[in-house]
Amino acid sequence: RQMDRHVWTDEETETFVGFMEELVSKGRMADAGQFKPGSFEKLDAKMNERFSGSGFQISHCKNKVKRLKEKYQFAADIVACNSFGWDDMKQCMVVDNEEILAAYMK
Repeated sequence: RQMDRHVWTDEETETFVGFMEELVSKGRMADAGQFKPGSFEKLDAKMNERFSGSGFQISHCKNKVKRLKEKYQFAADIVACNSFGWDDMKQCMVVDNEEILAAYMK
């Protein structure tokens, strides 16, 4: 059976990340980098309160955290390559050579 899917808007994602930051600042992160028990229930409740009628479920929140971690790891791997860099002003990755980018994308 396929899980109910939720297509996240940019506003929802930004709000969700802000709620995660709040939980981290309140000590809701375990040593292994995972949220402590009950944290996803809090995230779900906050999202449903902020975006009433959106029908957020705990599974949506867990899946979003998983996807955000994957995207972060991909970006971190690219920036770690000698050919890539990070532009603090533009908040994006940069590469000086299009051939290097094409080779990496393969």
